[in-house]
This record gives sequence, structure tokens and C-alpha cells, in this order.
Amino acid sequence: MTHSMKIFLAVQRTGRIIFTLIFVLCITFTPLSAQTGAGEYSLGNELLRQGNFEEAYEIFERMMAENPRSYAIFERATTALINLKRYDEAIRITRERLQRRGDDINTRVKLGEILDIANNRQEALETWHEVLERNSQNIQAYRRVAETMNQRRLFREAIKVYERARNEFSDTNLFTFEIANNYLAVADFEPAVEELLDIIGQDNRRVSLVQRQLLNYDERALYDTAILLTEERLGRHTSGSEIDLALRDFLVWLTMERGLYRRALAAARNLEHHSSNQYHAMFRTGRELRNRSEFELAEQAFQYYLDLETHPLQARSHEELSRTYQRWAGHLVDRNLDFDGTADSLYRKAFFTIEQLTDNYPRYDRMMEVLVIQSELALDHLKEPDRAATYHQKMERIARDDSDKALMHLVDGRLKLFEGAFSMARVSFNRSNRLAESGETADMSRFFLGLGDFYNSDFTYARLQLRALERQQHSWYANNALNLRFIIQEGYDEDGNNQDIRRYANALYLFDTGRYLESVRLLADVTDEPASGPLQGESMLLLTRALRKLHPGLAFQVVDRHVHRSSVRNNAGERLLWERARLGEVMYLMQQGEAPDEDSGSNYRSVLPAHLVELHEGLTGPEGYRAPLINADSVIVFYEDLLMHYPGGFYSHIVRERIRELEQEQREL
Repeated sequence: MTHSMKIFLAVQRTGRIIFTLIFVLCITFTPLSAQTGAGEYSLGNELLRQGNFEEAYEIFERMMAENPRSYAIFERATTALINLKRYDEAIRITRERLQRRGDDINTRVKLGEILDIANNRQEALETWHEVLERNSQNIQAYRRVAETMNQRRLFREAIKVYERARNEFSDTNLFTFEIANNYLAVADFEPAVEELLDIIGQDNRRVSLVQRQLLNYDERALYDTAILLTEERLGRHTSGSEIDLALRDFLVWLTMERGLYRRALAAARNLEHHSSNQYHAMFRTGRELRNRSEFELAEQAFQYYLDLETHPLQARSHEELSRTYQRWAGHLVDRNLDFDGTADSLYRKAFFTIEQLTDNYPRYDRMMEVLVIQSELALDHLKEPDRAATYHQKMERIARDDSDKALMHLVDGRLKLFEGAFSMARVSFNRSNRLAESGETADMSRFFLGLGDFYNSDFTYARLQLRALERQQHSWYANNALNLRFIIQEGYDEDGNNQDIRRYANALYLFDTGRYLESVRLLADVTDEPASGPLQGESMLLLTRALRKLHPGLAFQVVDRHVHRSSVRNNAGERLLWERARLGEVMYLMQQGEAPDEDSGSNYRSVLPAHLVELHEGLTGPEGYRAPLINADSVIVFYEDLLMHYPGGFYSHIVRERIRELEQEQREL
């Protein structure tokens, strides 16, 4: 070691020693009162928190003697006394403090609070008003007194204080939000709303603040009052002015929150008219209506722009209208409400609308998203992979960044999945997921990765993909992933020996690719297998869905026969009972001519499994089983059977509503 290095290390050690000595001396000679005071104050607060009020007061009483000017210590001491119900003593130490500091606003306000807690309300009010008399030009005094009154739930007294401040400072806009809140607290809605509307009148950018406040109250009368008063105010302002448009926009929001959807749509149309179609109210309202499953009204909202000669949102409205038709159809299918072919019609409308977009707006800036929609419709609903391949080729030509390429690989994976090229589909989905990283595209690619593994009977990998997706709580695909993983869990053992799930996976792939007859043939034996077998219920549901595409009457009899099996009768499952009720209603509507009839020319005897045909023709069935006669009464019985077994189930609300509708129809007949 060099001589210079030794000197450097010696100096370094000396510096550390000196620093340590200085630190020790600082601690040693720090005033004891400061150390102890901080520690005692913390200890007193901890005792208050634990409910040891007597011990806490002893500490704060001693500290008050040492620090008579500290309001924080005084406030803690009075808190302890109030909790001990020693009100007279709390009042005494407060008055003593005021003798020393008569100009202390906080202490005098505190005295009023203690007096009110001690049931001396009149004296408390006099004390608070004395504060205002002494400090009439101090706006914080009004605020402090009113806030204390609010804490004591003296809301109307607080309103008087705020209004006194308005008069004193000649400012009618002062404390508007606070006065509104106090009126809301006592359910005096009309003056509350007037104050809130004044806030919008002062600054129309504060509409969102008012909306957030109203959302705290689930009061129908409040919203009705707000709607009425807002409509009245519209007549006071020049049409098209900033305040007029802000109030009209607020009215759209109010009627939407109140559930008056038709009025909300009318209000949005008026706003568009008065804003020369530049406010985009119909567009925003259409999306909100769609989110609330008000699809018919959402359709009208987007159609509004399509009916105009020109508008910047026309192209986007084509896209949103197509999405509305898709969501509408999905809503019907998910709830099994599609018993008259409405969903197929809606999917075709969605396809036609998006085709109009690409034909009329070839330079649309969201063309990649549009091509994804077209591909989904072609694969999921039209079952036309060649058409989807054409859209994919267009995506390849216009893809620019990673986001576009993620969508392109997603569609490519879906095409390969449809064709049964599962390994190649996996490669495309992985590329899409890697490029997307997160968001809806990543969720979609991960779900289809799991679905492809499921189709391919690779259940271990499918579970891994689906489990990761389930953590995305707000993803639509997370629900599908949860349902698919449940099926794997029910039907798959660790050795992979269970053939039921392999059959189900193959049948689901055939169903999803539009090969309904092949799916039926694969699942036909389920009708004679033990009802307690793994995936028996899921397999019956899938068989019923596939048969419904081919022969609704046979689908009904298959599920009805299954429900009547002795091993199933008391535990059929809500979804199977719902499927039977809805199919029963399909048959009833067919008889009434209100739904498309079965294709009488189809040679179902030659293509469907023989035992299913015999069941339909009444030649076979479980002992004692006879296919029921279908009429309005029997349909009601099907629904009542479901309600009896599952009174609080997923379908219970819809079931009760449908029973009422059918009974009403019967009475009218």
C-alpha cells in the first residue's frame, strides 16, 4: 500500500470518528422537553386511538400546562374529555383558553361544538354567531363555523351561515356547492338543484363536478326535480350559447341516469340540432345506450349520422352501428332469447353495415379494426373462411405498426384455427400476443390460444393460457376463459384418460366451425349415457344447441326427454331447464306462425342418428315419457318449473317477466 493511500485511509477514519462524536453530542444535548414532548404527544394519540381516554387526558393535561399556546394539544385534551363525557371540564378549559386568547376563532368554534355535544344547543348557536359577529369580514370564519355545524348535522343552520356570508360579501355565487350539499343532506331537492344549476351557469366546465355529486344519491325524486328545473332554465338562455349547450348536455345525462332512455335520445337529438351537429351528442348517447343494452335506441342514434348528407362521424357511425348489431345479437344468444332467428338477422345487418363502410370510405383511419370485425363476422357467423382470408390479405397490405400487425396475426391465427391447423394457429396467436403485450388484442389472442389447445385436446396448455386470462377481471374474454377452464376441470383427469372431454372438445370445434350435423352425430350417444357422467350436462347443452340449428322440434324433445330421466329430474341444471322452456316456446310460436317453421323438406331421417329420429317420432323414450302437447299453458309450466327449482337464478328475472307476458297474451285472447 502506498504512503498516500495510507494517509487517505487515516483521514477517512478520522472523519468518521468526528462525525460520530458530533451525532452523539447532538442527541445528548437536544432539549429534553422537545424529545419528551413529541413522544408524549404520540403516546397520547395512541391512547386515544385505543380508547384509553383517562390516561390520554392525563398526558395532554400535563402538556397543556407546558405548552399553553398549542391548539393541537388543547384539541386532543378536549377530545379525551368529550369521550369521557366530562363536558363541564371540557367547557372550563376552553373558556380558560379563551380568556388568554379571546381572538382565537378555532377555540371559540370548538366551544360551540362542545356546548352542542353537551345538549346546550341554544348556547352553542349563540357562541357560533358570536364568532361571526367578531369576524364578519373573515370568510374563513364563516367556513369554519358552517363546517362544524355540518359535523353536528345542523345542515339548515349551516345554510344560514353560508347565506349570511353571501350577503356580507355581496356575492351570490359564494359557497354555492356547499349550500347545495346541505340542501341535499336534508332532501330538499329543489333549492339544491337550483344551486347546482347555478354552478353550471358560473362555469359550464364544472358539469362533471355536478354530475359526480348527483351520482352519490340514488333518489328518483332528485333526478326528476333536476330534469324539470333544467328544462325550465333552457328557456332563459340564447339557443346555441355555451350555457345553453351545457344545460342541454346535462339534460341528456340526467335522463340517461334516470333510465328515461327515449327522452335521453330526444334530448341528444335536440342538442345536436342546436349545436349544428358539432356536439356529437347522438354518438355519445348511442354508445351509452348500447352499454345499457338499449339496442333499438342505440341503432337510432347511430343511424342519425348516416341519414345526414355529410358529417365527420358518418364513417365511424357505420362501425359503431355494426358493433351495436353484433352486441345485440350476442345479447340474445347469451340469454337464449333468440328463438325466431333474430340473432342471425342482426349478424347479417352487422356485416352489411360494415361492408358499406369499406365501400364508401376506403381511406377510413380505423380500417384495421374494421377488417377485424369483418373477419370475425365471416368466421363466427357466416362460417365463410374464404371471405375472412380476403380480409386478412387486405390487413397484410395496410399493416404499419406493431398494433396493426398484432391484429393481422390474430386474424391469421383464427383462420388457421378454423381450418384445424392448430400448431400453425398457435404460432400466429403467440406473435399477436407478443406484439400487443396488453389490452383487448392481447386478451383475444390468449383466449384463442387456450381455445385452440382445447380443440386439439391439449388440456394442460389450455388451462395455463386460460388461467392467466382469468386475472383480467374486466375482460369479456375472461368470462369465456373461466367457463372453458371449468369444463376442463370437470371433465379432465391428470392422466388424460377421460374420453368425455375429448369428445366434447371435438364436438365444440365442429359446432364453432358450422358443421352442426357432424357435431350432433358425435354427441348423439349422450342421450343414453348415465346422467351422472362427467360433462353430461355440458354435452347435452351442446347437443341441443347443434340440433336446434337443424331441427328445433327434435332439439326440444331431446332436452325434454333428458329432463324427465329419473336421475336428472330433480337436478337438471338451470341452463338445461331454460333451454327446454325456450325451445318449447319456439315450438309454440311455430304453431302460431310467428317463427320460421322447420324445413319439412329436409330428409332428417337419412342424416340424423336413428335413435334421435325415433325419439322425435314417438317410437322411443324413457319409461312413462310422452312428448308434451305444446300450447301457451305448457310453455308457462316449463318456465314455472325453472322458477321453482331456481327462484333466484340467473334467468329468474327474465322468466318472471316472460310468464307475465304470456299470461297477459292469454287474457287478451
